[in-house]
Amino acid sequence: MIRKTLFTMLMVVVLASSGVADDMTGQKAPDFTLNSVDGGKVQLSKLLENGPVLLDFWATWCQPCKQALPHLDRLHKTYRDQGFTMLGVSVDNTRSLSKVRPYVRGQGFEFPVALDTDSQILRQYYGTNVPHTVLIGQDGLIKKIWIGYHPGEEVEIEQELQALLSAGGEEE
Repeated sequence: MIRKTLFTMLMVVVLASSGVADDMTGQKAPDFTLNSVDGGKVQLSKLLENGPVLLDFWATWCQPCKQALPHLDRLHKTYRDQGFTMLGVSVDNTRSLSKVRPYVRGQGFEFPVALDTDSQILRQYYGTNVPHTVLIGQDGLIKKIWIGYHPGEEVEIEQELQALLSAGGEEE
């Protein structure tokens, strides 16, 4: 009985928290400035001046993240000339932070990578785990959120991105 009650409570918490991030759709994306893996600074509002931004919160220890990142890098390479930026936001903490730059370089990723070592920005986007992917239109509004990674999801992300780009950064 106790196990069933605990399981039910856990499921309520999980289901409730998974809906919170989706509730951000249509809201203004919280701006932030983070250190980049290359030693500079990355500010969301500056990136949005060029076009839509896809934030992907990830970590070097996260296997689903490692599956998703090559697809997201391909999107960055394909659409960056149209103003799109894929921004990887590593939530690796101080213990695993030293692995981020070698991993990104070793994989040949070309998207910019910011460091959120205390997961403060992830929490601002109501993220509780990674990967947590947020598509933001050039107007600064959150268009879509993906929690976790499911193979093939990159097709939906690309369709959403194409719709934004063809509409000039705003939803059709």
